[in-house]
Amino acid sequence: MTYRNESAWIQPAAPAARTTQARSTAEYRALDAAHHIHPFSDMGALNRAGSRVIVKADGVYLWDSDGNKVIDGMAGLWCVNVGYGR
Repeated sequence: MTYRNESAWIQPAAPAARTTQARSTAEYRALDAAHHIHPFSDMGALNRAGSRVIVKADGVYLWDSDGNKVIDGMAGLWCVNVGYGR
């Protein structure tokens, strides 16, 4: 999987046909690679390991699909610079 600045068009399903689907970590990483820009990432490392897929959160803690527990430090950065609810 290679991260690039291009994105593909997604055709949404008809509203009546939408259902919640379980997706694999690989599927989420592929969607991330196609549609998300990672401005604070080392692109070489990101291309080698793939993106971190968050599966659970509790307070300031996040858990990824590999079971790693991390602190959500970036959330505070954006709240301070962008503001709360503006």
